[in-house]
Amino acid sequence: MADEIKVNQTLDAKGMNCPIPILKTKRALDGMAKDQILKVLTTDPGSQKDMPAWANRTGNVILHVDQAPGLFTFYIQKT
Repeated sequence: MADEIKVNQTLDAKGMNCPIPILKTKRALDGMAKDQILKVLTTDPGSQKDMPAWANRTGNVILHVDQAPGLFTFYIQKT
């Protein structure tokens, strides 16, 4: 499914710990148009809970999450 998602921008937040990936995600989405998709790469295990909680709170939509050993990839649509 991830290869079917048209990504408008990619944010590399690997090696950063909470709350930095969330703050950088917010900043990136603030500069994007409605319905555009941001791909976020993070290595922070806390992002598994933090990113969905943040998206739910802000109204943005996580379309898909990929998980590989030590890497989490979120596809977030700006609303």
